[in-house]
Amino acid sequence: MATVPMTKTPTTSRSAIPPVTTVHRAPDGSLHHTRCARRMEFMGGRAGIELDFYCYTCCEHITLNPYVVMRLPEPGAAELTAPRGR
Repeated sequence: MATVPMTKTPTTSRSAIPPVTTVHRAPDGSLHHTRCARRMEFMGGRAGIELDFYCYTCCEHITLNPYVVMRLPEPGAAELTAPRGR
């Protein structure tokens, strides 16, 4: 069996985690849909690893894991963008 030498160098650092862009935290602490800036309704959890939310304005279902929800910045820590038109 022949082997081919690999010239790829291993990397030890990870790239930064991308920001969450689907939802944001409102000043009152609730989750809002970024597309329409409306409050999302919590529909329940699945298997303890997914949280289901629903936006009644966009009629869109959003599933997040608890880790993503914990990563959301506090309302005063980030600049919130204005809602976009559809």
